[in-house]
Amino acid sequence: MKTITYILTIGITLSLLFSCASTNHGAKKINLVPFSTDATQLYGYKDSNTGKIYIKPKYDYAAKLREGMAVVSKGNRWGFVNDKGKEKINLIFDEALDFKNGLAAVNYGGRWGYLNTKGQFVIRPQYDNAAPLSDGLAAVQINDKWGYINSKGEKVIDYIYDNAWDFSDSIAMVRQGKKIGFIDTKGKLLIKPKFDEVWAFHNGIAKVVSNFAYGYINNKGEEITPCKYDEVRNFKDQMSRVEINYRYGFINDKGVEVISPKYDDAFDFNEDLAGVSYNGKWGYVDKTGKEIIPLVYDLVTDFENGIALVGLGEHTFYINKEGIRIK
Repeated sequence: MKTITYILTIGITLSLLFSCASTNHGAKKINLVPFSTDATQLYGYKDSNTGKIYIKPKYDYAAKLREGMAVVSKGNRWGFVNDKGKEKINLIFDEALDFKNGLAAVNYGGRWGYLNTKGQFVIRPQYDNAAPLSDGLAAVQINDKWGYINSKGEKVIDYIYDNAWDFSDSIAMVRQGKKIGFIDTKGKLLIKPKFDEVWAFHNGIAKVVSNFAYGYINNKGEEITPCKYDEVRNFKDQMSRVEINYRYGFINDKGVEVISPKYDDAFDFNEDLAGVSYNGKWGYVDKTGKEIIPLVYDLVTDFENGIALVGLGEHTFYINKEGIRIK
C-alpha cells in the first residue's frame, strides 16, 4: 500500500512539474517598445505583443531598448529604463547615449564618463565628449582633440585627432584638419588623412573623395580604386557607373574598373546588362564590357524579366537578351 501511495505521489508531482514547465514555455517574453499619444506628445513603454502599458507616457524622449536598457529624458534630465518597464537608473544626467558592450556614455556636470547597467560609474566623468564603445574602444575628446580609450578607461590611442568615429571591423575614420584617414585598433595609420569625404561601406568597400575626385577603399583601409573619377554612382546589380570628362564606364563591387569610361551615356546595370550610348546610338553591354547587343538603337530601356523596350526610328518594340525582336 505504501508503494502504491509513493508511486501516485511521484506521478502527481511530475505531472505538476511538467504542467508548470509547459505553461512557462508558452509564456511570451515582454517586448517593450516606446509609444506616444497625440494628446500629450509624451512617451511611454508598452509590450508590442500584448499592448499592455508598462510605463505611461511621461518622457520627452524615449529610445528603443539596447542591451536591456533604454535612454529616456524628461526636461533636461536623462536616465534609463530596463526591459521590465522599471526606471532602473535615475534621471540625473545632462545627456546619455545608448548602452553598447555593457557601458553607456553619459554627461554628468558637463563631463562625460561611462556607466554600467547598475548605474555605477566605471569610467569617471572627465571628457569633453564621448562616443559608445565599438570593437572594445571608445572615441573621447579632451581639449578639442580626440583619441580612444578601452573599457577600463585606459588611453589606447593618443588625443591627436580633430574628429574620430566608431570602429567597425577593426578600422575607424579619423580627421586631421580637413582631411579624413583610417586607423586600426592599435592606432596605426592604414591610410593617412587625405580624403575630403567618406561614404558608408557597401559590401566591404566605401566611396571616398580627394581633391574633388572619387575613388574606393576596402574595409582594410586599402585604396582599391584611385580617386580619379568625376562621379561614381551607387552600386546596382554589383556594378557602379563612373564618369571621367563626361565619358562613362563601370567598376565592379571589388572596386575594379571593368569597363573603361568611353561611352557618351550609360544606364545602371539591371539583370546583368546596362544600356550604353556612343555617337547617338544605344545598345547593351554585359559586366565584362562585351557589347552583347550592338549599338544600333535610338533609345533603350532597362531589361525587366528578360525583355526591354527599344526604339529604332519611328518604331518601338521589345527585344530579349539576345537582341532578338519579340513579335
